[in-house]
Amino acid sequence: MKYSRSTTYRTKTRYASPRKQSLGLRHSRRHTKKVKRDIGAPGKGLAKSIGPLRKGELTKFGYENVVKLSAQDRHAALKKAVAEYGSLSVWRKLNAVAVYTRRISPASSRVFQSDMDWIRATFGIKAF
Repeated sequence: MKYSRSTTYRTKTRYASPRKQSLGLRHSRRHTKKVKRDIGAPGKGLAKSIGPLRKGELTKFGYENVVKLSAQDRHAALKKAVAEYGSLSVWRKLNAVAVYTRRISPASSRVFQSDMDWIRATFGIKAF
């Protein structure tokens, strides 16, 4: 009887086994790790963040594609959002989006920042 060593080796994203390739592939997919993309300042790493945003809360009022929208259209959409959520909630939503897009899309981040300033000047920052 001939004995052979088990030879399983690590490749880039999967385990390859000379005996059972399919088991190695299924095994590797189950144990792969997702890595967050670091978009922050160089050397800062992945810090604690604001948290995930809820999609569609401002788009249902027409506040989308903000770089191409005029200030008048954006302000009309934000007035509707303030009527439903309150000025503080809308201000916080805009702040979160402005912070997240600061390095990815500076132009849209500046638009969000100017809309935050407009909300503060027009409605004030009130909790209720």
